[in-house]
Formats: sequence, structure tokens, C-alpha cells
Amino acid sequence: MRRLLIAALAGAVLAGCSTSPISADKADPVPRDRLFAFGERTNSQLVVTRDSGMFGAGCNSRFYIDGKLAAEFASGEVARFGLQPGTRVIGVKPSAACGGGALVEREVSVAAGETVRRRISISPGGLDISPTAY
Repeated sequence: MRRLLIAALAGAVLAGCSTSPISADKADPVPRDRLFAFGERTNSQLVVTRDSGMFGAGCNSRFYIDGKLAAEFASGEVARFGLQPGTRVIGVKPSAACGGGALVEREVSVAAGETVRRRISISPGGLDISPTAY
């Protein structure tokens, strides 16, 4: 019985060690002093939202487009990037203040006039970038 209780408690703790998606409409915009590139208006956009939640909230996430630092996100923030149509490589890693860390990269294709949404999430396995409906 005691083992079952310990296992249930451990499962509850680990379930709390992840972030939750937040709608781009409800997220706070990344402040201008943390937007570095791709801020121009184009008819194709990449909307990136960093999940909300306490896990990893003390560390910002650096976001890259084609290897260029585009923004630094805090928990629950959103930014919009103007892109030319085509395939891009987007990446994310923890800020230097949090020890840096491994860069996670993904490809994203943007068509003319399209808005593509991605989310930055954090789990015990680290940072990730994935498609989102939010």
C-alpha cells in the first residue's frame, strides 16, 4: 500500500513538471527589447507562443530563425515574425543565464499569405518546438 502511495505521489509531481499551451490571443507579447529580428510586416507570418506554467518559468528561451537570434521568450509570451515564403529552420534553447543548453531545431514551411503557429514547450526532457492550434 505504501509503495502505491509513493508511486501515485511521484506521478503527480512529474505531471506538474511540464508547461501548458496558451492561446496567442491570451499570451503577453514579447517586449520590444527582446525582439531582435524578423519583425517586419509580410503577408506570411510565423506566430510563436511559449507555454505558460511554473516549470522552467525562471529561464527565458532564445528563439532562432535560420540560425539568427529572433527573440527571447519568457513563460506565457507570444511573438509574430514576418517571413518570406519557403522553408525555414527554427530553433530554441535556454538563455545563457540558465546555462545555455542544447539547441532544438525544426523545419517549418511557410506559403505566401499563410500564418503558421508553433509553440515552445518545456518538459523534464527539455525544450521543444511543435505545431499548435493555439
